[in-house]
Amino acid sequence: MAFKGLTDSLHKVTDRIEDYTLSMAEYYKLRLFKSTMKGAISLVNLLVYGSLFLFVLLFLSIGAAFWLATFFENVYVGFLLIGALYGIILIFMFVFGRKIIEQKMLHKFSGILYDDGDLDPKSKLEEEVVDYEHTLQDEAIREANISK
Repeated sequence: MAFKGLTDSLHKVTDRIEDYTLSMAEYYKLRLFKSTMKGAISLVNLLVYGSLFLFVLLFLSIGAAFWLATFFENVYVGFLLIGALYGIILIFMFVFGRKIIEQKMLHKFSGILYDDGDLDPKSKLEEEVVDYEHTLQDEAIREANISK
């Protein structure tokens, strides 16, 4: 009788471990899919909004270059001034903006990959162990009551 109870407990343990590993595999598959989709959506948004921004910036730059050309009476001077403005902005971005951009990108993408709403596998495992311990205690109490 005791040997049968022990084998039943071992079968339940192996079943629980098997269920747990399958659940964790499914969890990580879903999490990978979620992270991949969030990354893909962010990339598409970046491409769409970035291309629209570049078109707006291009036409505003051309308009500003022609507007400056009316003051200096040479078209090339307006385009050179706008080009120089973008060159100065680029230099400032290299000198001062690199760390800011890296921090913002790291913060943004870590928020995409690691949500607060995601389950913590360690806490889930601890819950499973506690649940299994309660199950074993309940079975031991039932067997003690049956043997009386």
